[in-house]
Amino acid sequence: MMVPRPRNKANKSLPQNLYFDSRRSTYRYRRPTDGKWFPFGNDRIKAIDAAKQLNLEFMRGADLIGAVMGNSSESFAGFLNTYERDVLPPRELAKGTLGLYAVHFRRFRKQFEGKTVDQITIRMVAEMLDALTPRTANQCRALLIDIFNHAASKGLCPDNPAASTINRIEKKQRKRHTVEGLKAIREKSPAWLQNAIDLALITAQRRTDILDMRFDGSREGYLYVVQKKTAKVSDAAWIRFLITPELQAVISRCRDDVVSPYLVHQKPERWK
Repeated sequence: MMVPRPRNKANKSLPQNLYFDSRRSTYRYRRPTDGKWFPFGNDRIKAIDAAKQLNLEFMRGADLIGAVMGNSSESFAGFLNTYERDVLPPRELAKGTLGLYAVHFRRFRKQFEGKTVDQITIRMVAEMLDALTPRTANQCRALLIDIFNHAASKGLCPDNPAASTINRIEKKQRKRHTVEGLKAIREKSPAWLQNAIDLALITAQRRTDILDMRFDGSREGYLYVVQKKTAKVSDAAWIRFLITPELQAVISRCRDDVVSPYLVHQKPERWK
């Protein structure tokens, strides 16, 4: 098998043996056994998918040798276990994020069951993503890109099949509340939820950050808040709000006969 030509900047993101011809704006494949060139057209995704499949065919002989010598490729399921064990913990992700990842991991294991990391093609990934809603597809795509990036860094696959797919357009499903609608909801809400709504309107913070606001965070004329979602990645998560008369009125209403360090709280219901 011939030694492949050095990769220039235009070819770095392409599979081995696939090259971009900038003069014609087309792709071409160089057969590794004899160096013969084949035109692959101008469709990037189709060219990459075809090149990967051809590369796998040429690698089959090497795979058989590797299997005999104990150097067979790692299964996708096996590498996913490694990713969960070694890559995710240092990131200290939120419990909700890890729960969402677990759902996606089950989907990946079922979809790519019995496949090695380097056997998964763009088409396989695209077919899985096409069957999902745009939001879920984009979540899975982003996660797969990260997984295959780590696999490629270990030499387990020549490129990233997920990165060559296209992000889906998500149509917004939620509608903004009207002032009248929000007033109607607030009037029917219990006191603790009214306090939460008022704090959200004044501070414009996320739901989880509203629930984390504490009485001891109110000091020296400011209400101090740590944004949970960005606290581990940016100093901008530590913020403070000037306690205006409106904000002070809400904080004062939060103090009631229930002992709690949090502004938003409610008396727990008794077990029946």
